[in-house]
Amino acid sequence: MDNEFVNQDLELAVKRTLVHISGSEDTLKPLYLQPDRAIFLAENLHIILKVYLAGKTLQREYDIAQKAASIGVPIPKMLGFEAGPPAVLAMEQVIGQPLSSRNPFAAKEAGKYLQRFHNIGAHPPFSGGQQQWDAFISWWENEEIEKVRRLDVLDPLQISELQEHFDHLQPLLVQRPIVLLHGDLQTAHILVDPQTEKVLAFLDFADVQPGDPLLDIAVVTLWDHALTDFLLEGYSGIANNEETQQLLSLYRLLRHLGEIPWLLERGFNALAARNITALK
Repeated sequence: MDNEFVNQDLELAVKRTLVHISGSEDTLKPLYLQPDRAIFLAENLHIILKVYLAGKTLQREYDIAQKAASIGVPIPKMLGFEAGPPAVLAMEQVIGQPLSSRNPFAAKEAGKYLQRFHNIGAHPPFSGGQQQWDAFISWWENEEIEKVRRLDVLDPLQISELQEHFDHLQPLLVQRPIVLLHGDLQTAHILVDPQTEKVLAFLDFADVQPGDPLLDIAVVTLWDHALTDFLLEGYSGIANNEETQQLLSLYRLLRHLGEIPWLLERGFNALAARNITALK
């Protein structure tokens, strides 16, 4: 089955869901296309439709989004979920800008909401099957280092230095708190109103998983380190000390490392190059 056929199949599922929830058709603008998933905007109805072949992923996102809304975390209004296959999740479009350090009040508010989301709670096993956070991080870093070694994007000395840095910080991982992570908390997944400095919505809960709360903070500040102080000011309970900064640095390195093969495999070479430069 080729990619074009799969994408047509996904689009047909989206069209069916759109008619079901709105009673009408609309022009669909593709926002993201991959062989197994896609995101469309119904332009006139202002509806976002996510469609995945892996229905369990979207079902989990729908369930977590409802939990987040129930504790006061702002999310888009959910309009419906159809299990498929393919599975389709429909929600109202939220128009805003990605969170930035230019929005300090919104960043503090985002920190407060993130803490509330984390308090939903989670527990091991982690995605690699481990029961201990330090064991999971060790496994994860070795997996990602092996991928970039095969891709030949770092030289042996750089890989050795990276491994030494991870080994040096490993003792900090032993007693970390475990919460429910967003799992992919890019700034684009926190939309704000730049005029009112209010958080409008947290988006995309497809990658929720247990982990150290600092991992979410490392991801959202990956390209905007100035966001860190504002987020931590809103997120009570995390001391903005040297240990916190060391852990954030470790998790940012891991995020850069993990993004490189993911982006290269999907043809996003320019974005991968940006991560390679940042990693070096």
